Formats: sequence, C-alpha cells, structure tokens
Amino acid sequence: MKNKLIYLAFMFLISLHYAFATDDNNNAFVCTQSATAPNAAIARKKALLHARNFLATMVNGKVKNVSESYISNNSLTGESIDEFITETKTTASVLLSNVEVLNESVIKEKKNKYTVYVTLKLDKKKVLNSLCKNILENKSLSKNFDEKKFTEEWNKNE
Repeated sequence: MKNKLIYLAFMFLISLHYAFATDDNNNAFVCTQSATAPNAAIARKKALLHARNFLATMVNGKVKNVSESYISNNSLTGESIDEFITETKTTASVLLSNVEVLNESVIKEKKNKYTVYVTLKLDKKKVLNSLCKNILENKSLSKNFDEKKFTEEWNKNE
C-alpha cells in the first residue's frame, strides 16, 4: 500500500510538470492528462482524448497568435487573411493526429477501477515546417508569403 502511494505521488508530480508546460528545451508541445474508468482500455482512450484536446488548445493558441501577428505585420487583406488562417488551422489539426506518446502509465485503483496517465509530445519545428510547406504549396497564399518573417514570428512568440 505504501509503495502504491509513493508511486501515485510520483506520477502526480510528473503529470503536474508536463500538464501545462513544454519540454525543458522548449522544442516541443508536451502535455499529460489522465482518466479513470472501470477498464484500462477505456481509461487509456479517455486519457488520450483529454491529452489530445489539451495539446490541440496549446498548438492552436500558438498558431493563432503567430498567424495574427504575421498578418498584422504583412500586407495580407480580405480573402487572403481568411484563407491563411484556414490553412494554418487545417495544418495544425492534421499534425495533432500524429502526436508521439511520450509516456503512459496504468494504475489499478480500488473497486476495480484504472487510472491511466498519458503524456503526448509534438515537435514545434515539425509544426512550423508543416505550416510553411502547406502555405507555400497553396498557389494563392504562396505569392505573398514570407517564410522567413513567419518563422521569426513563430520564434518570437514563445
């Protein structure tokens, strides 16, 4: 029982470290979420869903801030603004479906319940490269897109 409490406390501290922060080098979006259910598979699915939603919030916030900053500092107007924002949101959504599971742990609770902790990681450079690539492949957006300025906005918006 004592070992289980120590393990739970340790996992809780790890989850707090990752829940709202990026990794130590600030090179990735990282988050940890948990869920409890009567079955470990269901708890895992719920924890993954919570973690993906939290990660999506983090990534979409960054993409939105960088896009708005880039738009305000460059000559995009009207339809190109809407198309630019749509393109960046779509790219971010596609990337979120391929996140890396960094850590996963299952704890058997009392009364046949399971708690699963899942830590997900998404490389920031991969997100930036995919955003730039997709914008450059869009003929109407690529004409006015300055990849260097967008990358500067991305790096400035930490």
